[in-house]
Amino acid sequence: MPERKQPKKRKQKAADKQPHTERRFQPEALQTTKIAVGAGMLGALVLGAGVYEQWLRDPPFKYSPYLIVVGALGVVGGLMHGDLARFPVRVGDAGVAIENGTELKRLAWCDMQRIHVDRGALVLEGDPLLKLAISTHRAAVSWILKEAVERVPQALDVKANLVESLPQPQENAGTRVPIEMLQIAGRHCASSQKPIAFERDARLCPVCAQVYHKEHVPKSCVTCGSQITGRTFAV
Repeated sequence: MPERKQPKKRKQKAADKQPHTERRFQPEALQTTKIAVGAGMLGALVLGAGVYEQWLRDPPFKYSPYLIVVGALGVVGGLMHGDLARFPVRVGDAGVAIENGTELKRLAWCDMQRIHVDRGALVLEGDPLLKLAISTHRAAVSWILKEAVERVPQALDVKANLVESLPQPQENAGTRVPIEMLQIAGRHCASSQKPIAFERDARLCPVCAQVYHKEHVPKSCVTCGSQITGRTFAV
């Protein structure tokens, strides 16, 4: 009798087509950092002084144009620095992503080298490096740490008191959205080193999102060691 291999192929195909999602977290508070506030206030004062000295004082102060330029840069810098903490954050099967308008700056779990805290921000070291202000992303940070424990525990370098200060990760936290804008083309298969020319040829580990060519998926992930046969997901 012929071997019955077709059902396994169908099972693998179905697993590849399963929808995979991530949670989208909005900033919890529209607030700027102390540095942004200070830079904005100082810039506004310098700008106001420059405007007064240039157009309201007779004769004009010879350094007033420089005051205007410096003040304007301070105001713009303060606004930009404050807005960095306000971008929505996504956490899911493909890693962590920060939204910037229509663009996503994403770091896969397998690419995270170290997760730690620096000056009130959760830092995800990798390529690219991501920073999240903890004060405005408490729910997202809590979920990131929960996922990191399960996916990349070796990268965690966070003290227990931070975890205790955050809200418990709830199953209904954030808004579930489909994973999108994954940049896979150009990467290499972690098993065979074969380049991924097209996104449709890629398969990702469901735990750490390591990338494999569909023809070279190993039984166990070379990065996290989890069993991935029949569990990978397509881009």
